[in-house]
Amino acid sequence: MPAEIATGVYRLATDYPHVCGLPLWLHVIDAGDELVLLDAGISSTPESTTGPELAELGLGLADLTLVVNSHAHPDHMGGNSVLKRLSQARLAAPATEAGWLEDNETLLKELWGSDPAALDLDPGEREELLQMLGERVRVDVLLRDGDLLPVADRPLRVITTSGHSPGHIAVLDERTRTLFAFDDVQGRGQPFLDGSVWLAPLYTDVERYTTGLRRLLELDFDALVPSHGDVLTADRGRQRIAQSLEWVSEVHEHTAALLRRRRSLTVRELAGSIGTELGDFGGLCLQTVRMARAHLELLAREGGAEPRWHHPR
Repeated sequence: MPAEIATGVYRLATDYPHVCGLPLWLHVIDAGDELVLLDAGISSTPESTTGPELAELGLGLADLTLVVNSHAHPDHMGGNSVLKRLSQARLAAPATEAGWLEDNETLLKELWGSDPAALDLDPGEREELLQMLGERVRVDVLLRDGDLLPVADRPLRVITTSGHSPGHIAVLDERTRTLFAFDDVQGRGQPFLDGSVWLAPLYTDVERYTTGLRRLLELDFDALVPSHGDVLTADRGRQRIAQSLEWVSEVHEHTAALLRRRRSLTVRELAGSIGTELGDFGGLCLQTVRMARAHLELLAREGGAEPRWHHPR
C-alpha cells in the first residue's frame, strides 16, 4: 500500500524483497502537470508492483511523465524499457553513467568484471543480472550537479554524490525539504531479510564517496529517504551519514594495518578480510571487492602502498 511520506510524495513497494531478499522502495512525486517516478526497480517491477501501487492512488503507469534513475545498478534502472513502453515518460539519469545505463554489456564488464582475479561472474549469475536489467533504452535527459529536474511546478534539485557508483545522484525536493539519498548513505551495510548475512556498503572511490557524504551533511533537509530502508528524520539521517563516514575510516585503517602485517596484499585477500572480519558479508562479493580496490588505490595515492603486477601462474 502506498504511503505519503511528504506532501505529494508517495513511497511505493516493489517486488525486490521477493526476488533478491532486500527491501527496496520507489517514490513518486505529484508535481502538478508532471508525475515523477524516482528509480525504476528491476525489469519485473513496473508491471508486478509499480502499476498496482499507482492504481491504489488512482493513477497508472501511463500517467508517468518523467522517470529518474539515481544510478546505473539493476535495482534502480532495470525497469526503464518497460516504463518507457507503457508510459512514454522521459528518462532522466546521471550524465556520467549514460554508458552503463544504455548498454548492459558495458555495465557488466566495467562493474562486475573490473577485477577478474578477485571476482568473476559465472553463467548463472550473469543470466540472473541480465534478466533484472532487462532491455536498455536511451536516456532522454542527462543530469549534472546542480540541475533542476525538468519539472516546472516543483523544484527538485540534483546533487552529484558519485560515491556508491561513479555518477550517483541525490535529489532534494526543495518544497518539502525531503532528501532522496537512494543508495549513497549506507552506514555499515544492510541486513538481508532472512537475517543470514548483510549486504556490505559499495563504493568505487573512497575520496568521491566521502566527499559526496559530506555534501549531503551540508544540505538543509527535514527527512532523508534511502532506497533500501525506512525514512529517517533529519537527526537520524545525519547520524546515518556520520556512520557511513566512520565505516570508511574503519575500512581504511583495517587496510593499512593488514598491509603492514602481511607486507603484500591482493584485492581478493583484502576483500575476503573485509567480508568476514569487519562484517558478516559472506566474504568475497562485488561490494567487498570494490571497497578493497578503492582503499588500496587510495593507500597508493597516499604513499602508503606500492602497486605491483605479477604474471599469473
